[in-house]
Amino acid sequence: MPLVRIDAHDTLADQRPQISAAIHRGLVSGLEMTPDDLFQIFRLHPRGDLFYTTTFPNAERTDIVYIQILLARIYTPEVKQRACRAIVDELAAVGLKRDNILIALTENDGSDWYAPEKDEAPVAAGVTE
Repeated sequence: MPLVRIDAHDTLADQRPQISAAIHRGLVSGLEMTPDDLFQIFRLHPRGDLFYTTTFPNAERTDIVYIQILLARIYTPEVKQRACRAIVDELAAVGLKRDNILIALTENDGSDWYAPEKDEAPVAAGVTE
C-alpha cells in the first residue's frame, strides 16, 4: 500500500489527474501491485516555494516534480528501481520532462500501516487482551 506524495508547482494543477494515473500505472507495473491500491496526496506550490538544482545529477531541469513514496519494506532494490523507471516512463508519456522528476522512496514495516477493514469491530475503551 504505497502512500505517494507529489509536490509540484501550481502550473501543473490541471494535469493532476494525468499525473496521478501515470504514477499509479508505474507503481502497478513496477511493483506488481493490485490496481485498486491507490493512495496519493498532491501539494501544489507557487513559484518560489520549491528549490532545486537544474543540473544534479547530470540533468537539465526546467522545473521539478518531487515524488515521495512510502512503501512497505518488502521489495528488492531491483524491483524498486524498476518501479521508479516505470513511473518516469509513464510521466514522460503524459508530457512531463524526465529531468524534471525526482523520486524518493522510504520504507517501513508492515506493522507500521493500519487501514481498518469495512466490518472491523470497534475496540472497547480500556479493554486489553
